[in-house]
Amino acid sequence: MTVPPGQSIEMDFGNMDSYQATIKNKSFRGVDIAVVSKKNGEQFRGFGIGSKSKQRIMVEKEGKLLFQNRGEKAVSLAVSAEEKSFPKQPEGIVYKNFTLRNNTAKSIPLIIPTVMNPNLSPFSNSGVSLKIGQEILFREKGKNYVLLTVSNDIMDGEKVDVAKLLKERKKELGI
Repeated sequence: MTVPPGQSIEMDFGNMDSYQATIKNKSFRGVDIAVVSKKNGEQFRGFGIGSKSKQRIMVEKEGKLLFQNRGEKAVSLAVSAEEKSFPKQPEGIVYKNFTLRNNTAKSIPLIIPTVMNPNLSPFSNSGVSLKIGQEILFREKGKNYVLLTVSNDIMDGEKVDVAKLLKERKKELGI
C-alpha cells in the first residue's frame, strides 16, 4: 500500500471482530498511524512509525486504521492483520487508561519496555493502557532515562503533556 504525500488512507478489516495489525514501513520517511472510530472518526489511539520499522497495534471491532502521510513524498507500507481478542487483564493487576499528548511541532520518540516504542507525532494523542509500575522511557545521547512511571496518581482518561513532562524531567536530570 502506498500513502501519497499529504494524504490519508483508511483501512478496515471488517470481517474480524478485533485484530492485531502489523505495519511495516518500507520507506525512509515516517507515517502517522491511528485507530479511529468507524462511527465518528474519533481517535482511540495513535503513534508515528519511523522509517524502515515495524509496529503492531490492536484494533477493536468499533475501530479502523488511519494512515496519515504528513510528508512531501509517498510512503510505502505493508499491512497485515490477524484476528485477536484484546488481552484479558489479570486479576490483581491494575491498569491505567490515559493519553500521551504531544503539543509540539516535533516528534517525540518514547520507549515503553515490553509494550511498544511509540513515536509521538507532532500535535497528536496516543491512547495507552499500562499497568501500575510500567516505566515510560526517553533516550538522550544514547542513554535511556525514565520519563514517567505509571502510578495511581494518573487518572483514567487523563491527558499527559509529554513535551512538558520531558522538559521538566531533563531539567531535573541536568541534561
